[in-house]
Amino acid sequence: MKRFYLLLLLMMPLCAIAQEKYTDKLKQQNGKGAAVIVHQDIEMEELVNGPMTLSKDSAHTKLQDAVLNPEKTSGSFNKGMGYRVQIYMAGNTAKDKTMVKNWARKFKTHFPSVNAYVYFNSPHWICAAGDYKTREEANEMLHLIRNTGAFTSASIVRSKVNVFK
Repeated sequence: MKRFYLLLLLMMPLCAIAQEKYTDKLKQQNGKGAAVIVHQDIEMEELVNGPMTLSKDSAHTKLQDAVLNPEKTSGSFNKGMGYRVQIYMAGNTAKDKTMVKNWARKFKTHFPSVNAYVYFNSPHWICAAGDYKTREEANEMLHLIRNTGAFTSASIVRSKVNVFK
């Protein structure tokens, strides 16, 4: 019986270690100051580490905000199904990625208060804008976007959107 309790006591720290997220273990610095940087989509993070609540502090949203959404730097949001206006879609090369980012920047010059997102949906790089709960809201924005003359091929797409609290 004493051996059983001793074994149980020795296994408790292992259970505590197992609770740490896998990607957090990767990101820890070693003794020489080196660390691994993990860049991955939110869905992949959830697949590897399990469900998580999204916040504006996640690495994924910080990366998007730094380039395209400077006005949204505080607060938190949830993901939900909704609509976005797709501005541009290109292939899957690095050149296409650069082109899509340029379209997002161009969009932000016309509509600085609307979020623009650049993401990869295999096999295409896509630039989409806005976070709309209803198709009617997205349709209003679509008409405004098309009226600029710069984004005539824009269309409405169903997508996961950020619902800000």
